[in-house]
Amino acid sequence: MSREQAVKDVLERAGRIPHRWRRFTVSADTAARVHRIDEALLGEALDLGLAHEGGGADRRFDDLDLKNLGLGLRIPSPAWLQVRLSAQPFNAAEVRDATYRTRFQGRAPGVLEPSPRLASAVVAGTLRRMGPDVFEADLQVSAGENAPDADGDAADCARELGPVLPEAARLEYYLVPDGLRGDAGFVAETRLADCRAGTSYLVRVAADAGAAVRPATGLLLAGAFPLPHAWLEVRRGDRWLPADPYYLVTMAGYGLLDGERWPPHRSVAGTVWKLCGPHEDLCFLAGDGGPVKTSVRILRRSP
Repeated sequence: MSREQAVKDVLERAGRIPHRWRRFTVSADTAARVHRIDEALLGEALDLGLAHEGGGADRRFDDLDLKNLGLGLRIPSPAWLQVRLSAQPFNAAEVRDATYRTRFQGRAPGVLEPSPRLASAVVAGTLRRMGPDVFEADLQVSAGENAPDADGDAADCARELGPVLPEAARLEYYLVPDGLRGDAGFVAETRLADCRAGTSYLVRVAADAGAAVRPATGLLLAGAFPLPHAWLEVRRGDRWLPADPYYLVTMAGYGLLDGERWPPHRSVAGTVWKLCGPHEDLCFLAGDGGPVKTSVRILRRSP
């Protein structure tokens, strides 16, 4: 595919996002410096209809439009590098049980307190304060159910995910505005979704079909800096098994993981840590009880 056609494809998807969701805050200089979209590419995109405000040196662009352009063209921008990094756990020789020594640092002034959600999700007795806005704790992640067929229950998992798999395959990976991430109707209409939007939609698809599927959120354990992520959980007996058909289909489509080794119905146990909510909102509480954005770093991994 030519670069021109790739840009056209991205801008066609961009056209499915209502214009009112755009925030034109990014300059051409920032587009080049941060998003790696140089003057020539920016000019091509503008000629093909890239949304913007202003003109000349005052021209401004929407941050998500630029991120999605970088993803569509696989430019070595932060957005594309993050997508590539996210596939790291799935390209390991094997996925094992592990304990992760992890540092959580809040991005707010003053003394912060860990949220009850964080305290209940880490290994008991390991949460300790390292500074006014820093805590460390151990995360325990089990990979014992990573391959559903390991205990003969693959058919059960695939059956519950049955109504979800065709819908996961028809979605198109696209970073959408925060206000649309929980809008299953928007995803159904446009087929555009990132991990959170896709999870919201697929949960509704499963519920409509009577499948035992629910949403989960937390961290994808990729490299030293785990990524916020959302996925599904499938009920098997009295247990809930993490599954992520949309992510697996998307990454296989990008060529970043082996689709035969990681079919859409395979469990992602051992690659994710469940927190139940957006980690940047639930790790800390400020003095007024409000959520605090948080950076997360893995310091050590041990079997």
